[in-house]
Amino acid sequence: MAAPLARLLRMLAGAAWVACAWPAVAAPAQAAPASVAAARIDGAPLLAFSVDSSWRMARAGDPDAQRSATLELLIANRLLAGEARKRFGEAALWAGQRVGFTREVSIDDQLVSTLRSLYGKEMEHDLQQLPGAGLDSLLRPAPPLSDAELDTVFGKPGALRLDDSLGEAQLAQAGKLVLLRFAKPDGGEGSISLADVARRQNVQGRVALFARQRDFMQQQARLRVASWYVLDWSARRFGAASVADLRRVLADQSDVQALMRLHGMGDDQHAGSRLLDTLAAQVSAAQVRAYYARQRADFVRIERVRARHIRLPDEAAARTVAAALAGGADFAAMARRHSTAPDAASGGSLGWVRHDSKPAGNPGWLAHLLFTQAPGQVSAPVRTPAGPGRNAPWEIVLVEERVQGYQAADSESVRYVASRAVAREMAAAQLAALRAELLRKARIEITRAGMAGAGPA
Repeated sequence: MAAPLARLLRMLAGAAWVACAWPAVAAPAQAAPASVAAARIDGAPLLAFSVDSSWRMARAGDPDAQRSATLELLIANRLLAGEARKRFGEAALWAGQRVGFTREVSIDDQLVSTLRSLYGKEMEHDLQQLPGAGLDSLLRPAPPLSDAELDTVFGKPGALRLDDSLGEAQLAQAGKLVLLRFAKPDGGEGSISLADVARRQNVQGRVALFARQRDFMQQQARLRVASWYVLDWSARRFGAASVADLRRVLADQSDVQALMRLHGMGDDQHAGSRLLDTLAAQVSAAQVRAYYARQRADFVRIERVRARHIRLPDEAAARTVAAALAGGADFAAMARRHSTAPDAASGGSLGWVRHDSKPAGNPGWLAHLLFTQAPGQVSAPVRTPAGPGRNAPWEIVLVEERVQGYQAADSESVRYVASRAVAREMAAAQLAALRAELLRKARIEITRAGMAGAGPA
């Protein structure tokens, strides 16, 4: 990827982070009250709690990350995400997701992971003050679900199903079946139903539920209690509005990343993108030539190699010769003595093998092997491809010299790579222009709280 495109991607993605991957970091000094607005975007508040939490997570990956840059990123994400949902709709934005979880479940999990990462020590401290000194002390196990109760949700075991999804009627019935009860720290009782668990599963999880894996159901119910505690603790500590605002920030981030994927950018640039396909088809031959001229180093290939080989009748012989070569034996001498190939007398010389040719009298797979070898290094013994039950000789190769060149400027491979790269640049430029336009048109007010908390603790 060209440097300008990389910079555009960083600007669009900003300090995107995966909350569960980083440890907790110190809170910034002089942090504004959680429920105070750090900014207002077209009149809607972006709370200081969201800015400070996002900044702390950004600093875990980059200690020099600035709060002002984090605030700018969150504002831009809020505008881009809203525009993306308006243009494409949530269903289209998330249609290409491979994780199998719904958008809501993925965002909820990110929220819990973020809060636990930032405030886990304080949560653990408060848990230690409970009578049982832990989350397990809150649990109130419910009676195991009977086969008959599970039948009302999943049907009879062994029944033929088109898929493992639950309809609304099944989920309503599952909502009546309690897997686990728990005491709330501030009084009252909560419960986790089978529906609470079922709604949060991907394909593998739904298969486990239909298989009536009760241990899996209980494990998932316990995880739901742990997630509930994280959200409840955070809401009591910072206010429900602050937690909801942070969730919206994470939803914005996820939707912007989905928007980037629609434009053929992001984590998986090889995933399909209809927009990228359209832009690539519009790239002209002149644009391909220009890209090739400035990125020629990307199209280096091995033009030819000068090589030798030793052909041996079986694995035992190949291992013996390989050991001798590893001990310093001369390759050409070993070829003359042990190779069964017609070129043994010449020390196994294959001469110069070009990129678009085959070694004389040898199949194409040997050429591929030669082009993967570093010069001066003897390969491991490789069995010749052959059908089942057939005796197959073994090969050991040595590349003595390698000459590099460039793919032809008018080749199909250059056209494909260059057109996709130019299309990505065009898509990134479109997103950058959209970002700039949204920021220009929006009414953005940075409050005193938005400018507070200027330095790390």
